[in-house]
Amino acid sequence: MLSLFVSIRPRLSLFLTLALLLAFNSISILSTELAVGQVPNSSDGEFNWKYANHNSWGTNYSPQTEINKDNVHLLEIKWAFPIPSASEFRDLQPTIPLTEGAMTPPLIVDGIVYIASNLRNIYAIDAETGGLEWENLWDFDWPRAYSRLPLTGGGTHVHAINYLNGLIYPSNVACSIRAIDADSGELSFQIEDICKDLEGNLYDWPDYQGPGLCGLQSNPPVLYDKGSILIAGMCGADLNWGGRSFVDGYDLSVDPPERIWRTFLQPPAEGDPEWALRNCEKGTFFSYKAWVEEGRLGIPCSEVPRENLINDWGVPKHYNSAVSELWGQIAVDEETGLVYLGTGNQAGWINQTYSPGPNLFASSIMALDALSGEIRWWYQTVPRDMVQSDAGWNTILARVDFQGEERKVVIKFTTTGLVWTLDAFTGEPLWIFEADFLKSRTDVDGVRRGRYSGVISAGPNTGYGYWNDPLSYFDKQEKRWLNDPSTDWFYVIPARAGEGDISFDPERQSIYVPVSQGWDAQGRAGPHGPIGQTPGDFSVSLPNQAKNTTIFSIDAESGDVRWSYFIDGVAFRGGVVSSGGVVYAPAADGFLYMLDADNGELLHRISFGSALVIQPTIGKTSNGESRLFIMTGGRGRPEVGGLPQTPTPGALLSYGLAEIVEPVIVEPVIVEPVIVEPPVDPRVEEDVNQQRPPARDEPILEDQDSFPGTLLIGGLVVVIGTGVIILLLLLLLKRKG
Repeated sequence: MLSLFVSIRPRLSLFLTLALLLAFNSISILSTELAVGQVPNSSDGEFNWKYANHNSWGTNYSPQTEINKDNVHLLEIKWAFPIPSASEFRDLQPTIPLTEGAMTPPLIVDGIVYIASNLRNIYAIDAETGGLEWENLWDFDWPRAYSRLPLTGGGTHVHAINYLNGLIYPSNVACSIRAIDADSGELSFQIEDICKDLEGNLYDWPDYQGPGLCGLQSNPPVLYDKGSILIAGMCGADLNWGGRSFVDGYDLSVDPPERIWRTFLQPPAEGDPEWALRNCEKGTFFSYKAWVEEGRLGIPCSEVPRENLINDWGVPKHYNSAVSELWGQIAVDEETGLVYLGTGNQAGWINQTYSPGPNLFASSIMALDALSGEIRWWYQTVPRDMVQSDAGWNTILARVDFQGEERKVVIKFTTTGLVWTLDAFTGEPLWIFEADFLKSRTDVDGVRRGRYSGVISAGPNTGYGYWNDPLSYFDKQEKRWLNDPSTDWFYVIPARAGEGDISFDPERQSIYVPVSQGWDAQGRAGPHGPIGQTPGDFSVSLPNQAKNTTIFSIDAESGDVRWSYFIDGVAFRGGVVSSGGVVYAPAADGFLYMLDADNGELLHRISFGSALVIQPTIGKTSNGESRLFIMTGGRGRPEVGGLPQTPTPGALLSYGLAEIVEPVIVEPVIVEPVIVEPPVDPRVEEDVNQQRPPARDEPILEDQDSFPGTLLIGGLVVVIGTGVIILLLLLLLKRKG
């Protein structure tokens, strides 16, 4: 059609030309918006993957349809970009452990792929060819940082990167935020020393005096574009370092960016006796006991006795009482100015002797005002978390059809393996999903284990083991560890059932969730030691326990299961994505599973030969071709199970549809036969003509050419065959003889 338009354009009037151009553009825009449906960024959603979980709502869904369930089996590798070995950068990172590979979901923006290695080097790669466009090598002075800032750690891995208005933001680390120009790879700006002289972060304990330490890192920032506010989580501790975690808002309209608000996620080191009471009217607790026995989806904080809430986190707060960083993408609602996030676990497990109360805001789903940082509502998924049940990974904002009306909701999957759907404006829980196999199971050794099977004896008021009851004074104030007062080993079954991002398909109104059975743990309480020593023994991945994963499709309105797909032999870490009617599930057995989004049937799978622990992403090259991108290698996670996992540099792989060559159909050429008449002796023809009767007396013969011969007898033409002629000749010869 384009060539036709170009050829006739000189003959068109200016008005008609403009009309046609507008018509073509309108059709293109309309089709894109219809394909995207209720997902934000509709103008470029099918072309780009800008956030770790695709868009600002964190849906892990791409509306592209070029790669779909009808042709996904035709995917083939187009190119591979090897990740440089970590040993090449020892001079840039001389003091920290070197971590191989990359574990960030690849971003695709305007035909360029962006990834960050575990050493925080950023690479920009041409999506069509795999050629390196630029690299930004992170040269960081760790000794200087340790001398000035309350830091611990520094190794591990980069969890994600985000693309925000032309800048690449890696995960926050070392009390800093870094922004890289996406076109040039140059540093655009950096905010440093964010944790220095942090308010309420000094401890005064007999065995430790000094600041709480900020460990590891947080997920990269997000942007409330309407207010030009960058929102980032910071500090916190993954185990027991005491650093006081918080979320900051920065005004990007000024240079350098200026912090305009800070919201703390835990009380100061000196303690706050009314910390939980002060925030009580805005929140709800999940109670597993009340849900199982009464069908209640949550208990308003106002119903919890005051004595259960007082002195939350301890007064003064112990150094091992801290919230882990924000490990999942924050969802942003440009319409309302609210942002939604999930917080990390309370880090005092296993021994929580010095951490009474519900421990707000650990293991919680929260809504914050993007302009002020004010907490609008909260929902704590595991009150007084003792089993590392963080609400990490992506937080999804979505529009769903609920009981006959469209509602904006927050969808959250946590490491408990449960899925919550909450009203986005109020935090009211609408439904909760739990896979049946999480409640209890009989293992290969014949022992029945599970959360609801009563294996863990956890005090007089509960038989639910894994969960603490917000209405129980014992659970909130007196219990010191899960099987208190016993000091024997206990099971955490499973410890990390929900170790991955989930996907929401707005067209199908389906949520796709990977739930693991077998990423288990055992633990026992131990005495508190000096800072940095875990108060107890904890062993992840029990020996001889079966590991498997089930991918669920859940109805977004009801929470009912639509279908499930079982993967045996491995637990799960990474995330599932959906696009074109396909659910992509990378597994630790080395396969990328591609499932039909409508019924869960296996469409295709690709083997990569090593465990996959990072979700794939989908975007378009500069010439508009859809590609699937997946990372291999990276930091090993042996507790996930599957193939042996030795950290390797790995590679970024690009997959596209195979080019199908249509067969060329050659029409048969019919050649008319050329009949060459033999030369005729004129004397013979003259003799024959003299013997022929008048033409009117000749019989009419049809299709004479089909007859092998004729014989002239007594003026009559007799039709005979070749055999008859030979026979007559023989008879004549015999008679003459």
